[in-house]
Amino acid sequence: MYRISLLLILGLFIIGILMCLVFLMAFLDVMFVSILGLIFSLFTIGYSIYLWRKRNEGEGFYWDDEGIVIDLKGNKVYWDEIEEIKFFKSSSTNMRSTVIYPHYTNHEKIRIRIKKLSPTPEHSIDWILIEKPKDYHKNLMKVWEEKRNSLKLK
Repeated sequence: MYRISLLLILGLFIIGILMCLVFLMAFLDVMFVSILGLIFSLFTIGYSIYLWRKRNEGEGFYWDDEGIVIDLKGNKVYWDEIEEIKFFKSSSTNMRSTVIYPHYTNHEKIRIRIKKLSPTPEHSIDWILIEKPKDYHKNLMKVWEEKRNSLKLK
C-alpha cells in the first residue's frame, strides 16, 4: 500500500490557511476578489482534510491479484485489461505520473464499472499524491512484467 503524501496534505493545508488570511485582510479593499479567494482557499483546506481522512482510513494506491487501484475511491483496472504501463513526465509542468493504458476494447467496460460519463483511454496516477512514487512505479513495473508474461502463457 502506497499512502497519500503527507507533504502534499500539509502543503495544501498551509497554503489554504495563508490564502484565507491574506484574503480576509484584503476583504474591505477588494471585496469581489477577496470572496473568490476565500472560496478557493476554503476549497484548498477542504481538499487537504479529505486527503488526510483518506490517509487515516488506509486508502491509497496499490495493486493485488485482480488489478491496480487507480483512484482514491478504490476503482480498479484489471490486469487482463491493461495493454501498457508507462512513466510520464510533463515537459511544461514537470509533473510525473504512472500512466496505465487499457486495451481499447476494454474502455467501455471500465467506464461502466467506474461509473464515468465517457471512456478514458488512460488512467494517470500522479506522483504528487503518493508518498514514495519512485518505489511505487518501480515495483508496479516489476509486477506488471510478471503479470504480462503469465497472461501471455495462458
